[in-house]
Amino acid sequence: LLAISENKILGQLGLIPVTLISDGNEYEAQWACDLIVDHEHRKSGVGNKLFKTAMERDMITLGNNPSPKADALMTKAGFKPFKCGRLMVFPIDPRKLVNWAVPGKFSAINPVIEQIIKPYFTIRKNNLMKAESDFYICELGDIEQLISERQKNDTNPQIKHDRSFLNWRTSGFLNYFPKLKTIMSSKGSYALYSHFGVNFNIYEWHCTDENDFTGMFSYLFKECSLEKTEMVQAIANSENEMKWLSKAGFIKSRNDEKVIYYTKEDPIKNSNRFYFTLYDTDLNL
Repeated sequence: LLAISENKILGQLGLIPVTLISDGNEYEAQWACDLIVDHEHRKSGVGNKLFKTAMERDMITLGNNPSPKADALMTKAGFKPFKCGRLMVFPIDPRKLVNWAVPGKFSAINPVIEQIIKPYFTIRKNNLMKAESDFYICELGDIEQLISERQKNDTNPQIKHDRSFLNWRTSGFLNYFPKLKTIMSSKGSYALYSHFGVNFNIYEWHCTDENDFTGMFSYLFKECSLEKTEMVQAIANSENEMKWLSKAGFIKSRNDEKVIYYTKEDPIKNSNRFYFTLYDTDLNL
């Protein structure tokens, strides 16, 4: 959406169309992202008008990790929070982790901390890489079927990952984001992943049990070592997934993942948790 006055663009709001599924029902939805207002016209109500226009469309409006200002604006407008999956990270290079955790005024000791914690994560990674794995490269159609089966068995709100969505989201685009790779196991576990800059992102994954989880990361850690990687990222959408990731050496990200939504009539108000993946919104585009 563009806000225009006297042939001058004053602001914009990005909207990504998706299908939201919940308890067997489908709803038209849109991710609101990239709200930008010209510096000279901030605090003039342009942002409010853009959001109001988006919210008046006949669909559910979603938001992901809004800035503090956008969060306040959207909450005031009637957006509600979902309980959501948690971003977990594994620092291949501990420098980024230390920079997160240590206040700037103590940054002089960062190299010492890095040397102390690096062996811990190296040992965890090496132990996983030694594990046996029956994961193998597969076709997108195989993944689509597995995702469809998982989504049918999960009544929580989530973005529908059908062929149309996957063809768009996994194909890559010029030099902005790479084509995603797909692997699966004989038990029906799967993962979609790729490098994104210095991060190795596991965009969507599902494991039938902890043994398959170990085998999946045995495969993925070998894969991420082929390129320069500083951080491995994955979303935990259940207590089991969080437990498995923590046991493997993953730690919670600095901030909670936050998904908010707005709808005039709320068909999903009694939902327990939003199933969130790393490629649902504009994240990592």
